[in-house]
Amino acid sequence: MTISDLATLSTAVSGLAVTASLVYLAIQTHQATKHTQALIRQGRVSRLSEQSLAATDPGMATTIILANGNEATPEAVRRLQFSMYCLGLFYGFQDSFNQYQAGLLGEDMFKQLKAVLSRTLSQKGFRAEWQNVRVAGTKFAVFVDNIAAALPLQQ
Repeated sequence: MTISDLATLSTAVSGLAVTASLVYLAIQTHQATKHTQALIRQGRVSRLSEQSLAATDPGMATTIILANGNEATPEAVRRLQFSMYCLGLFYGFQDSFNQYQAGLLGEDMFKQLKAVLSRTLSQKGFRAEWQNVRVAGTKFAVFVDNIAAALPLQQ
C-alpha cells in the first residue's frame, strides 16, 4: 500500500467520521428541540393552571362574577370555582397528552393518565365541564372524547 493509498483511505475514513458526527448532531438538535418545545408548553400550562386555580379563591370568584355583571350568590361562586378547578385539571391532562405525543412521556404514565381521565369523566360534573372547555378538532379532544364515550356516567 502506497502513501497515496493511505491518504485516500484516511480521507474516506475522515469523511465517514464527519458524516457520523453530522448525523449525531442532527439527532441531538432534534431531541433538544423536542425538549425545548415541551418546556415551553409546560410553562404555558403552568401559567394557565395557576390562573385557573387562583380563580377558585372565593374572593376572586366573587370578583369575577361581579365584574361580568352577575350576582355573586354562593351557588354562582361555587359553580365558578368548580369550573375553574376543572379548567386547570384539563390543562394538566392536555400537557401530559402532548408530552406523550412528543415521545417524552412513557407508556406507564400514559396509562395512568387514561385511568385518571376515566375516573374523572365518569362523573357528570367533570364531563359537563369537559364539554364547556373542549376545543373540537384537536387531537386532545378526540382522545378525551373517545375515553368519555366508553364510560357510563355515575349518578
